[in-house]
Amino acid sequence: MTPCNKSMIAAALRLVLLVGMMLGAGELSAQEKNFLWKVHSEPHNLYILGSIHVLKKENYPLKKSIEETFDSTNKLVLEIDLRRAKPELVEQLAIRKGMNTDGTTLHQKVSKETYEMLAKRTKELGFDVAMLKPFKPWVVAMTMVAMKLQKLGFDPNLGVDRYLAERAKRADKPTVGLETAEFQIGLFDQLSARDQERLLRQSMSDMDHLEENVDEIVQSWKTGDIDGVEKLLLAGMRDYPEIHQKVIDERNRRWVPQIENFLSGGEKALVVVGAAHLVGKNGVIELLKGRGHRVEQQ
Repeated sequence: MTPCNKSMIAAALRLVLLVGMMLGAGELSAQEKNFLWKVHSEPHNLYILGSIHVLKKENYPLKKSIEETFDSTNKLVLEIDLRRAKPELVEQLAIRKGMNTDGTTLHQKVSKETYEMLAKRTKELGFDVAMLKPFKPWVVAMTMVAMKLQKLGFDPNLGVDRYLAERAKRADKPTVGLETAEFQIGLFDQLSARDQERLLRQSMSDMDHLEENVDEIVQSWKTGDIDGVEKLLLAGMRDYPEIHQKVIDERNRRWVPQIENFLSGGEKALVVVGAAHLVGKNGVIELLKGRGHRVEQQ
């Protein structure tokens, strides 16, 4: 495998949870809040922050209230523990899971129309589609989005979760993960061949509007606009119910008992997960409310 192929895979895995962030936008409404909630379970409480996994330098510093919340907590809880999930190990895992091992190549995994669309898109990004032939469609979908976002100036190293993980490291603050990188990668690797191709086609179709869509997501996130974020991140996924169920809803339900354990243990934690997981009727916030917790947006 060439170094270029490896770098594309590494970029793709840093963006593996961006599936919902590429879809159509609705009209936004402004609020003067943060994408941050305080969860009460007497006598304890913790905070939950929605993350944007890629940002630009201009999006920093974060709001003072978010920084102060981080300072006031004793533990950082992330989707995966970024202090232990080293990029090179994630890359190796992605290569192991994301390459075809049955002797087939990408053009045999997707329709002729999809492959021709991909060839056109890779040419626009400045490389040959042949470089992607060893990989499964889900990896290619993530890689295309990753490369487009990098061209637009977005950087996964500037994502909110990674930024706070680095702050925790400097402050010697404990960090834990709700799941593992292997589990996250497995979510996509387990998608059916049909869903993997649909994901690839959707990724390519959305590339023309990617900068506008992500900019709108970031703006909604900055203003605490729950409805706006829900429209931007989840509306388009209604066309892909199997993917939505596996990537969003099932994980939300698995996370809630873990969050409750932090609450009952009296750990004053800051939980940071992708913003898409906090909105909608099956989002973490509504699930916690449904289990009797008092939850207040900050």
